[in-house]
Amino acid sequence: MIEIDKILINKIIAILPIYLDTKGNSTKIIIENKEDMFIYSRTIRVLKSIAGYFTLDLRKVRNEYGKIIESKNMVPIPLTKRDILIPMKTRKPISKNDGSIGYFNLKYIEDILKKDEDIYIKFITEREIKVLNTERTIIKHINDGKLVKQSYKEKLDSHIKEQNVNYNTPATKEDIALLIRELVDIKKRL
Repeated sequence: MIEIDKILINKIIAILPIYLDTKGNSTKIIIENKEDMFIYSRTIRVLKSIAGYFTLDLRKVRNEYGKIIESKNMVPIPLTKRDILIPMKTRKPISKNDGSIGYFNLKYIEDILKKDEDIYIKFITEREIKVLNTERTIIKHINDGKLVKQSYKEKLDSHIKEQNVNYNTPATKEDIALLIRELVDIKKRL
């Protein structure tokens, strides 16, 4: 079972698929100013658990934001106004169910470094992670992340600024989901 509270209490820099000899497909979570966390579950399962914590349906997120960036695959995932996870290829799959996509928090990305034939994402924490995408593709994914961030922020702000709010009607599931996201965002800032 994945203990999401232990993960999200920290500031996530990246979520990466890895293969551990004793555990098989696993996930490495890189955290700001702390040791890396290892979860013995596939990355997609960890990602779905994190999305569930933020009351996000990954299919709906991919559909909605995929239209904005004009792509069905490799769609950035907005967790909060400040935390946008950008997908990038980080390893070559060994078998059928191996994940190859890692997720990088946009707010921590500082630069793209090219060393010989390899390309690395450099974070504001000075850490570097090798990615298997081309430099052009990485730049596209980062720009897509910025578009999703802007769209997500506008969407949240428009819900908050609605003029015709009737406080005498019950809250909808959408109202509660927006409230939870805002509370989680505030909690993370503290």
